[in-house]
Amino acid sequence: MKFFHKLLISLILFGASSSYAQEVMTPEEAVAYAVSKNFDIVLAKNDAEVAKVLNNKASAGMLPKINLNTGDVFNLNNLNQKFASGQNVKQNWVAVNSLNAGVSMDWTIFDGMKMFATKDRLAALQSLGEIQLKNQIQDVAAQTLNAYYNIVRQKQQIKAAKELIGISEERVNLSQKKLDVGYSDKTPLLQAKVDLSTQQINILKQETLLEQAKINLNQIIGRNADEPFDVIDNIEVNYQPNLQTIRDTTTSTNYLLAAAKKNIEIAQFQRKEINAQRLPQINFTSGYNFVQNNNKAGFQLFNRVYGPSVGVSAKIPIFNGGMVKKDLQAASINIAKQQIQYDKLKHDIDAGIVKAYKDFELSEKMLQLNEENVQIAAENVQITMERYRLNQSTSLDIKQAQSSYEDALYNVILARYNSKVAEIELKRIINNLLD
Repeated sequence: MKFFHKLLISLILFGASSSYAQEVMTPEEAVAYAVSKNFDIVLAKNDAEVAKVLNNKASAGMLPKINLNTGDVFNLNNLNQKFASGQNVKQNWVAVNSLNAGVSMDWTIFDGMKMFATKDRLAALQSLGEIQLKNQIQDVAAQTLNAYYNIVRQKQQIKAAKELIGISEERVNLSQKKLDVGYSDKTPLLQAKVDLSTQQINILKQETLLEQAKINLNQIIGRNADEPFDVIDNIEVNYQPNLQTIRDTTTSTNYLLAAAKKNIEIAQFQRKEINAQRLPQINFTSGYNFVQNNNKAGFQLFNRVYGPSVGVSAKIPIFNGGMVKKDLQAASINIAKQQIQYDKLKHDIDAGIVKAYKDFELSEKMLQLNEENVQIAAENVQITMERYRLNQSTSLDIKQAQSSYEDALYNVILARYNSKVAEIELKRIINNLLD
C-alpha cells in the first residue's frame, strides 16, 4: 500500500514547496533583474536618453551662433603699378602679410515659426522614446514571466513523472509477487518494467527541458546562461479580469497606442516645419572685426581696419519650383497614414484582448475540469491496483488507469500554465505587469 500513501501525499502537496540546493528566485525578483539588466531594455534606455539630449533650443535653431574667425596669410607678389601721379612701381617677390580676426554672431529671429515647431517635434520625440522604453519594459516583463512559469511547469511535470514512477514500481512489485506464487505469467512483469524504464527516460528528457528553460530565462534577464537558481513550485491563478473594463481602459493605458498617437503629433509638427518655408526669414548679425595688411612695396604699405558691425537681413521666398507645396502634400498624406496605423493598431489590440480573455476563460474551465479528473483518475488507479492485487483486474487495466492518471496530471499542469500565460498577456496589454 506504499504507493497509495505517496499518491495521497502528492495530491495534497501538488505544487507545494520542494527542497532544492539553489537559491529560490521569485517571479518579482526575476522581473526586477530583467528591468535592470536586459539588453533590449538597456538599448531602449539609450535611445530614450539620446532623444532627451537632442530636445533643446539649440537643436531647434532658437539660439544664436557665435564664431571666432581668425587668419594670417603671407604672400610673395610681383608688382607692376602705375599711378596717376606718374609714379611707377615694379618689383618682384614683394612680401605681403594679411592678418584678420573677428567675432561674429548670427541669430535667426524669425523663420516662419519653424523653430517652435521643431522644438515641439523634438519634445514629442523625447516623449516617444520614454513611451517606447516603458513598452519595452512591459514586453520584457511578459517574456520573463512566461519563461519563469514555463520553468515551474517543467518542474511540476518532473514531479508528476516521479509520482508515476512510484505507481510503476508498485506494478513491478505486484507483478513479481504474482509471478512468484504462480498467479500470473511473466508478461505483466515485463510490461511493467518496460513502462517503468520509459518513465525514467521521460524524466531524463524532462530534466533536460528544465535546464534549457532555465538557460532561456537567464538569457532574457541578462544573467550568465549557466548561473544556477531555483523557482517556486506552484503557479497561482487567482486573476479575475473584466473584459469590458480592460477594453475601456486600454486606449488610455496601452503604450503602443500612446506611441502611435505620438507619431501622429510628430507628423503634424513636421508639416508645420515645412509650411514655415513659405514665410520670410529674418536674421540678425553682429560682430567685431580686425584686419591688418603689411606690404613691403606698393601704394599702400600699411592698412589696419577694426570695429564693430551690426545688421539685419531678410530672405523672402518667392518661387522654389513648387517644392514646398509638394512637401506639404506628402506631409498631409503621412499624417493620414499615421492615423490609419493608429486605428489599425487599436483594432488589433482589441482583438488581442478578446482572444487573450477567451484563452483565459477556456484555461480556467479546463483547469477546473482537469483538477477534478486528477482526483477521479487517482481514485481509479487505487481501485484498479487493489483489484489487480486481488486478481480481479489485469495488468492492462492498471496500465490504462495509470495512463489516464498521467494525462490528467499533465493536463492540469498545462491548464494552470495556460491560464497564467493568458493572465500575463492581458496585464501586458493594459501595462499592469509591474503594478
